[in-house]
Amino acid sequence: MQPLYRAWLEFTLWLGAMVFWLLLTQGLAIWWQPVVMWFVLVLLFGVTKWSGHPAQAVPLVGFAVFIGWLFLVRLDPNWAQQQFWGFLVGALAYLIGLFGPLLVFDAPILWACGSLGLLLMTLLFGHQVGGAKAWLTLGTVRFQPVELSRIFLVLYLARQFGERRSGWKTLLVLGVFLALLLWQRDLGPALLVFFVFCSLSLYVHFSWYTLSVYVVTSILGFVAAYTWFPHFSNRVLAWVWPWDYSDSKGYQILQGLFALEAGGIAGKGLGRGLAKVIPANHTDYLLVVIGEEFGLVGTFSLILVYLCLAFWAVQLLMDVEGEVQRTIGLGLILLLHGQVFLVVGGILRLLPFTGMTLPFVSYGSSSLVAQFLMLGMITSLGRAPK
Repeated sequence: MQPLYRAWLEFTLWLGAMVFWLLLTQGLAIWWQPVVMWFVLVLLFGVTKWSGHPAQAVPLVGFAVFIGWLFLVRLDPNWAQQQFWGFLVGALAYLIGLFGPLLVFDAPILWACGSLGLLLMTLLFGHQVGGAKAWLTLGTVRFQPVELSRIFLVLYLARQFGERRSGWKTLLVLGVFLALLLWQRDLGPALLVFFVFCSLSLYVHFSWYTLSVYVVTSILGFVAAYTWFPHFSNRVLAWVWPWDYSDSKGYQILQGLFALEAGGIAGKGLGRGLAKVIPANHTDYLLVVIGEEFGLVGTFSLILVYLCLAFWAVQLLMDVEGEVQRTIGLGLILLLHGQVFLVVGGILRLLPFTGMTLPFVSYGSSSLVAQFLMLGMITSLGRAPK
């Protein structure tokens, strides 16, 4: 049996165990949702194979989505219900990324205007959550425009770099984008986008001088953010001296570390952890809940999924013809996996915590839809081996 189809069989058996657990603990209320999600993933897998693109990423992402959904059920079934609908919209976004004209649409000015326009709308009409003014509300729907805005910006930057058209206009667009994010106090996406910009610039034309400029700029930006933004300085203080702020700024970091240590190798078991004492346990710190209840084994398995996804994407890019398409693919990969690095690094206290969600796992329909869109665009660049 081919490894890919064997993975699907194992995935299906794991899904059956999940549905059985839901029937025992939650009754008949939501047991059907993972079944629908499985059929949708099979459909995405089949459509991707039929269209001649590599489909290995679909079961990998499916595993991450199901792990996140399972723990959202464990925390609050209402969150899982909303994540389910976000997943369905995300599946549609994947197909748009796979078959849509986003990667071949050569209109950088429109990508730039779309990216900046979404942020400007948020600045004017958005409302603040968790210290950042990053949300827009339309009726009963609340979403984060920055999730789509940063994809548009990466498409703009990658096309500019890939076609060797970068210059003062590119720096101006990037500067306005970062300024709008800083004005909204949404520092995590600003850091991520700056990282992608530097990486793409060095990929296209590496020089030690350029690298040193980016390092100095990063240091100056860090000092400026620490000086001017109390929200950021509080996170730095909590990162460096969490014990001194154990009842305030450092509470979340310490509770996360305690939970990971309590989980040990195999974890306490599903539903047996102390998730309710961990702030933002369904978004920023869902990985901590997984680590406490599934242990190091579960946490490492999830991180291994991201590593396999990154390896698959890099292999795919190696066979892509055309510098522009390859640069766009690299930008999207960096945007997706750079977020994983920032989240995991923040939880493990390797970096100041940025307050971003873990891709495909954490609660948040806006981010889930954007991540599926990126996955579809990355997949569209490759061709399945015959």
